[in-house]
Amino acid sequence: MTKRYLLIVFVTMIICVPVFAQIDDYKSRLDEALWNLQNIDPVYVLEQLNEAEPMLASDNWQTVQEGKNILDTLEPLFVDTRIAETRCIWVDYVTFGNFFERGDITRLLDMFAEIDIHILFPEVYAYGTTIYPSEVAKIQDQYLYLWDDGDILDIFIKEAHKRGMEVHPLVRVFSSGYKSPGYLINQHPEWLEVTRDGTRGSSNSWFLSPVIPEFRRYLEAVMTELVTNYDIDGLHLDYIRYEDGDFGYSKASRSLYQKIFFQDPIDFALGSSQDEAHKNFRRAHVDAFVRWCYNKLKEIKPDLLLSAAVGSPYSWDFKSLFQDWVFWSTQGYIDFVTPMQYRDTTPKLRAAIREDKAANIGSVPLFSGLGLYLYMNSPAELENQIIELRQQNLPGIAIFSEANLGIYKYMRIKNGVFREKAVPVHRDTEGAIKIYLDDLCERIIKNGSYLGLEEETLSGYVKMIKDNGGLIKLELNQYPKLEKVINERLEYVKALRDYYNISY
Repeated sequence: MTKRYLLIVFVTMIICVPVFAQIDDYKSRLDEALWNLQNIDPVYVLEQLNEAEPMLASDNWQTVQEGKNILDTLEPLFVDTRIAETRCIWVDYVTFGNFFERGDITRLLDMFAEIDIHILFPEVYAYGTTIYPSEVAKIQDQYLYLWDDGDILDIFIKEAHKRGMEVHPLVRVFSSGYKSPGYLINQHPEWLEVTRDGTRGSSNSWFLSPVIPEFRRYLEAVMTELVTNYDIDGLHLDYIRYEDGDFGYSKASRSLYQKIFFQDPIDFALGSSQDEAHKNFRRAHVDAFVRWCYNKLKEIKPDLLLSAAVGSPYSWDFKSLFQDWVFWSTQGYIDFVTPMQYRDTTPKLRAAIREDKAANIGSVPLFSGLGLYLYMNSPAELENQIIELRQQNLPGIAIFSEANLGIYKYMRIKNGVFREKAVPVHRDTEGAIKIYLDDLCERIIKNGSYLGLEEETLSGYVKMIKDNGGLIKLELNQYPKLEKVINERLEYVKALRDYYNISY
């Protein structure tokens, strides 16, 4: 055997071993995905791998790249999907600022339809002004001078409904300015809330005091007009809280507290029992406004869903923002909340979700809020965080916001975690559970058959699930690995029943 021949064999081995290892790795991942009951087409994946294998072994650079491209297109298929969940997205004032004609709205909503968004949170009232013509509040100048297609909110709602999406307008409740006073504060400086020293501390935000009756009547009129005049499906409360930094010492706040309790809260030592009582006083005013919204607005529109963007974790939310969404849920004042679990890494998100779930004694549905602005250049992080909240069995996803989505993150979820349509769980939960269980049974038969598992056993799993509605865990110990995955997926059914108070 010549040295030249040995060299050729050696070089060939160097080239081929990584290629074979790479293909084998994909086949191993496919096998694991099938055992995990992921919705993946093994026939298609293997066809693509067989096509890519000789390309990757080629000594032509362009052919190798074509093989790598095939593997790249397979990557999103290894991310699991969920057929029953509610998908939401915030559409903030930045995005609305880029609408100049109806076509701008329709193009965006068409993109949302591609990833099957169910609920839109358009920011329609902020800093004391609206995006729509109002007899109560001032309309923002842009929608007077730069928008010519009529009532932008009415158009947005109608176009969303054409695509099967719900519209839950977002209202900034007690916040009325950022970095500078908003219109409402300029009109009513006496409504401004301040800290103990009479300033706004280090805050860049301007908050109004919920203890002032005139301000509350104004907000009530804004919300009543919105619910009465527009065909909306829900109302989303944002900034339904105090500003962080011990606010609540405005002249009006102190005066009311003195009238009720004959004490000036400015005299209380921080951390004292008196200080804690003053915090409860502030929480009570936030609670009262949420209660008013739920009771009064549902009189106008009974099917209206009331939700709120709330701080996370709950312990900080409760102590520092005087926002007690757990109390709202136990009293039946809220239909669902979107905890703003904005974290830049998945482990941090996991910790926030677990704390909020532990606090959620009222079992109000939690639609986890994901802050895209924290990982602007990382599409994979958005995907990982959606996977995490699914593993935590949360019923919904809320993406903040469209302005931070971008084409790369959009395409990542479109081709991966959102590549399949999903039925929302918040309106017909029992119907969604049935669809979810049917999908699970289909995966058991399809994946198990491909893995060569006994048909009789697979049919037995399916029969048990259908007979008991997914309420009883499998303990047959015939295929323990598969049974463990099935039982983990049945935990989601239990979570949905708990969140939506469906009897067992």
